[in-house]
Amino acid sequence: MCDITLSLAQVRASFGRSEGLGQGVGELVLRARHDSGCLGYELHRDARQDDLWHLRGCWESPAALHAHLQQPHVQLLAELVARGLIRQMSLATARAAPLYSLGLAS
Repeated sequence: MCDITLSLAQVRASFGRSEGLGQGVGELVLRARHDSGCLGYELHRDARQDDLWHLRGCWESPAALHAHLQQPHVQLLAELVARGLIRQMSLATARAAPLYSLGLAS
């Protein structure tokens, strides 16, 4: 059974604050990559909406993701909200599909 868990976030900057938001979530990503159980963490700016940032984390298990969410650096998101940089945010989790169901395993 595949326990790999994805964390997905979309964060929209307040008007005129996208650069500052990008720096803030970039710091979160750098720190999260060192969390135990982190298999990868990426940050992308949306190609069509420059105020929208996408964060995607890959975790070895749901427990690893839960431990990440308890880390002090995750509070950076609350700080970004308090500083008025975040206008809207959505968070989701998903289980990664096994390779054989994608037709990738031999």
